[in-house]
Amino acid sequence: MPLDSQTRKQALLDAAASLIIQYGYDKTTIGDVADAIGLNRALVYGYFKSKDDLLEALVRREMRKYGELWFEHLMADPQGGTVASIYRSVAFALKNTPFMATIVMRDPGTFGKYLRKPGNIFDGMQSQNISSGLLQSLQEAGTIRQDVNLQAITYIMDTLANSLVSLPKTGQAPAFDELLETIAEMFDRMLTPEGGGNLEAGKNVMRQFAADAQKFFEQVELPSKDDNQP
Repeated sequence: MPLDSQTRKQALLDAAASLIIQYGYDKTTIGDVADAIGLNRALVYGYFKSKDDLLEALVRREMRKYGELWFEHLMADPQGGTVASIYRSVAFALKNTPFMATIVMRDPGTFGKYLRKPGNIFDGMQSQNISSGLLQSLQEAGTIRQDVNLQAITYIMDTLANSLVSLPKTGQAPAFDELLETIAEMFDRMLTPEGGGNLEAGKNVMRQFAADAQKFFEQVELPSKDDNQP
């Protein structure tokens, strides 16, 4: 049974993710992606005008999937609304969106020469660092201790985030999600009030944060092509 346009487009993105993770962007061709789903290579250009266009569509899709998983896990977490829960939800979402981990790390082995292209999709992305405004809102909501120096904590978190992204891969390094789990425990002990604080108020702060993030995803999403493509 022939695939409809959107199903075929998603199949192309799935194939691209698998091939790019396995072989890297530089060694993956449009032909490889087409062959992976048994599609005529010329038809791929009805969905994506170039290999760069295909990659950028994949990055946007994976960011949306990651954001949805992160938010769902955060809301289901009994400790949701704490700083620790943010990191735990990041770890969960990364485990379930393997391609997103390469996006977060800006992995040269995965993205190759694309990273050096002016105006690439990563250049336009906002920082993933936790802002002082978010921390202040969580403190006001009661899920961060009142005696914490938010300016210092923001600096520490930003430094950690930047260091994690640029960490060299070595055989002795723990998995990225294990690092995030450890950071979550560290911040839980450091920041969370006794008893957890007002968790529901903290979740309300995170709901607003997620809504703002969704607006960002909508801004970076390019207009989709005609769904009636071949």
